[in-house]
Order: sequence, then structure tokens, then C-alpha cells
Amino acid sequence: MPVSLCFNAILLLILIAGCGEEDIESSNADHLFLPVDTLQLVFEIGEEMGDSTNTFWSIAAAAIDRQGRIFVLDDIGTCVKVFDFQGNYLQQVSRRGDGPGELARPKGLTVLPDGRLVIAESNKCGYVVFDDSLEFVEEIGLWANNSPYGISAISNSKMVVCRYDEDTTNDFIRHTVTICNWGEEGWETLLWKDSMEASPDLYSNASEEIIFVVFNKLNTSSDGNGNTYFTPPDPFEYRVISWDSSGVEILNFTRDVLPVEKTPEEIAGEINNMNAYYRFLSGGRPPRFEFHPAIYKNLTGDVGIGPDGNLWVSLGTRRDLFFDIYDLNGSLLRHAVFPEFSSCWNTEITEQGILAWELDPLDGYQKLYFLDL
Repeated sequence: MPVSLCFNAILLLILIAGCGEEDIESSNADHLFLPVDTLQLVFEIGEEMGDSTNTFWSIAAAAIDRQGRIFVLDDIGTCVKVFDFQGNYLQQVSRRGDGPGELARPKGLTVLPDGRLVIAESNKCGYVVFDDSLEFVEEIGLWANNSPYGISAISNSKMVVCRYDEDTTNDFIRHTVTICNWGEEGWETLLWKDSMEASPDLYSNASEEIIFVVFNKLNTSSDGNGNTYFTPPDPFEYRVISWDSSGVEILNFTRDVLPVEKTPEEIAGEINNMNAYYRFLSGGRPPRFEFHPAIYKNLTGDVGIGPDGNLWVSLGTRRDLFFDIYDLNGSLLRHAVFPEFSSCWNTEITEQGILAWELDPLDGYQKLYFLDL
């Protein structure tokens, strides 16, 4: 199987695998020494059945624009649902299809400062763009293989792009975080990358090494002033990095946080979920590979400028939604928590508030939560 095809199949497995439960007591005790604010639920959107405007198949990304509109990308529903700042449904953007402005495999979205909505669409090898009135503008195809899965806007003409970048000479499937000029394929600045050594059988088998690399997707956040924030996914190192609009590093700090090992039940659950989802995708055929989940949880999750103007970092080791809050120089100030347990949280941290959703909700359907202090 060609590497790109193997890659595309495995990418679809990420949503369910990798999220398990843990005892809340395993959280690090150092979080007890600073004030902890409780986040308040402003509203929630989502229902199991009923009006399709308030149901989600699979939330892949979310954002808030300067008008206070909330955008929710549903990658299985292949559309963006738009809500106002009170959670009321406004409209749907795009639909499933191959025509102009339509989506087949959307992966991420961002809003440019001028209000354009940009959706990363792998089937079209780049971006599908809508103006601030949410009318279709253009499609920009740049990458024949492995188009971006994560994008954030630095300005109207520069994007931070997270993607896989295959280099079959020395290493394989590099995760890259780069600054790209609008409409250009090559990066202007390489901000960060990781890679793994290519092994002889790496291209003939969908091995656990490939799954490990694909599973640890990267995510960045931009603050509207040209700065980008990033937390590398790592089970043993907690690190936060920030660059300015030219790619100069302006912040890089670590914090001592104890690794958290997954339980045998968590690992078994990940294997079962991965195998079941593979059978679903392949029409009932058993997996062609043996999946070996990572033993430890990643220490950090998402990062961004929060509603108090400080830098927020979510922890990946807890069942509740827990944030470390730093000033813009990297000094730890306090924490915030949304005291609801889930097997796996995803968030979009913004100055207007926190958008949060569960990847694998216990009640079987997703909700979007809007949280504030």
C-alpha cells in the first residue's frame, strides 16, 4: 500500500482511539498550591436526536470570530455550523460534495483578521475560503499529499500550518509547524518539527510506529497580534513555545509535571475502539496491523490566550477540564477547572471564552460547551 494511502486510512482512526478514563487522584499535587477558579457553563449546544441544526456527528474544530459568531466544523457531517454568542443557530456553511465550496474531508478551520473563514480540506489539497458574509470565495490547492490538518491565522497574508511532511531519505512523516504565506506551497519559516527514523518495513505495514506519529496531532493558537503559541505533545516533558509573526522565538518554558501512566483498562479500551473503528471503515474486515497504544498520556493539550488575557494551557492527564494559567512572560499565576469528568476533552481557548467538547462522550453524542470565568 502506498504510504499516502496508508496514511489517509489511519488518519480516520484518530477520533476514537487514544482517550481513556483515569482516577482523578492521579493528577499532580502541585496544582493544589495556587488558586483554582471554577469555569462557568454559559451554554451548551448539542442533542442526540431532534433538530439537525443542534446535532453533531464529529466535532473536529471550533472558532469564534470578531463578530462573536461561533463556528463548529463537523468533519463527518462535512459542514460548518454557525451560532451566535448566545448559542442560537444561525446557518450552515458548505455541505458534502466535490463542487466549488463543498467539503469531503475537512480537517481544521480558522478565521482571518478580515473575517474570511478558511477550512483545511484534504480532498482539495488545501483551503476552501468564505468571506465574512460566509459566501464562497475560492479554493486554494497547494499540497498533493498530506495537506494541513491544523491551521491558525497570523495575519490576512500569513498562516501557521500543521501538517505531515514525508521525507523518505532519512526520516518519516515529519510533523511540521511552519509559517506559510497565503497561497504559497512552501513554508517561509520552519518553526518546529519532529520525525522518526525510517525502518525497512515501515512502508509495507501499517505499523504501530505510524499510528504513534499520526496520533500525536499538533495544534497551534494565534493571539490576533501576530504571535503563535504551541505545546508539543509529549508524555514526559511539559513545554510551551511562542513565536512572533516573523518566526522569532519569544517564549519557551517547561514545568515539572509527573508523567501519568494509562491503566490496563484504558489501553484495552483504546485497542478495542481502534479495531472496531477500523472494521467500520473497512466494511467489516479485521485490521491489517496490531495497534499498540502509548503507555503514558501527553502532559499538555491545547494552548491559547484565555478570557482574562493570560496564557492558558490545558492538561492532558486529568479527567476534568483543567488549565494552568500563566502571564505572558511564562510565570504561573493560578488554575481554572471545569469540574466535569470526561474520557477526553478538546478545547479552543479564546479571549471571548473557552469552547470545549468531548471526543468520546459517555452518553454517545457530542455537545459544544461555552465556558467563561
